[in-house]
Amino acid sequence: MLSAVSCEYAEAVASFLSSDPSKSSTKNRKHGPGHGSAQSAAKNSQTSKTRSSRGVPSAYHRDGCSFLFIVNELEVDFEPFPGQGHVTDQWFNPIPPGEAEAYKGEVVGTVFRYQDGIISPAPEYAWRRDAMGQPGRIARINLASAIEGYPAHYSTCTVFACSPLLPLVVTAGDASLGHTFLPRMCPCDQNYESYSAWNQLHFASNQAGVSWVNSYRCGASYVAGKEPSWMPCLVPSVYRNTLDEAPRSEYLSGELPILIALMGFHGRPGRASDVFASQKWHLGQWRGSNRAPTHAPSAVPKWQDNPRGLLVQVCADSLDPSNSDLTEDECIAMLKELELYSTVRVRG
Repeated sequence: MLSAVSCEYAEAVASFLSSDPSKSSTKNRKHGPGHGSAQSAAKNSQTSKTRSSRGVPSAYHRDGCSFLFIVNELEVDFEPFPGQGHVTDQWFNPIPPGEAEAYKGEVVGTVFRYQDGIISPAPEYAWRRDAMGQPGRIARINLASAIEGYPAHYSTCTVFACSPLLPLVVTAGDASLGHTFLPRMCPCDQNYESYSAWNQLHFASNQAGVSWVNSYRCGASYVAGKEPSWMPCLVPSVYRNTLDEAPRSEYLSGELPILIALMGFHGRPGRASDVFASQKWHLGQWRGSNRAPTHAPSAVPKWQDNPRGLLVQVCADSLDPSNSDLTEDECIAMLKELELYSTVRVRG
């Protein structure tokens, strides 16, 4: 079931990913890809990008287009509450707990800035959360560590690496808030409790061999092409494509927080930020290990290990002086199109 996401945006994603990129025309705009809602962006996807001769969108956007992100490690107590059993799926694979009380803390990471494929620390920003169980967000701070403002929030996801049989599960939002995020689930059914908060990874594509990872259950439970260079280093081999007619795999793209989390699992527990501080993701290229991350339970079959969870938040760089001519809505719209058109990508 669809969990903790905007139905309107999910429909826009599905509409875009089912479109035929070969029928698109070209159109340049002052601020890069167009502005407005994700739904209108998806419906007008055939006219809002300059595409290459292969039908793949180019990286056309305004100079200096950037976003901020942070990767926090969640500290979880997996011991069941009195009278309850361990939390598992229907096949008894361990999954993250749903109660906020089980999330005891977090190891706060560094805030980074992504700008045209280059990752660098953003020391003028920090993570602020009053207490576990309350929402947290990236904030701009001064030299006295006082908050000066908040960049426009774009997206937050929680990704857990669970076990070899259930490699990765994801929920849109901050899982440490527990059941408080249930009202944000799909309103199509008033019985919110019937919706699982966790989805397995899915991969959509409207470009040959390009895998668009998402939490919407949009697409298939396997990648879009054969022999991806980023498997198993970023995506476990269980998601491989075995179809004879599958094209050769190209790059990995999709929801920004999920994409970032998949790389973050290469950091040691509590040190996910090291992956980005050491430039293992640079100019769209994965420069880290080509093996599965040894610090993720999904990669190494140690059944006694508990799932490992990363919380990733992405914000528009709306407070940066170079974006002073844009509204927050315009900054968010640019990020949506960067995401939808796979401008932010990873190659192995």
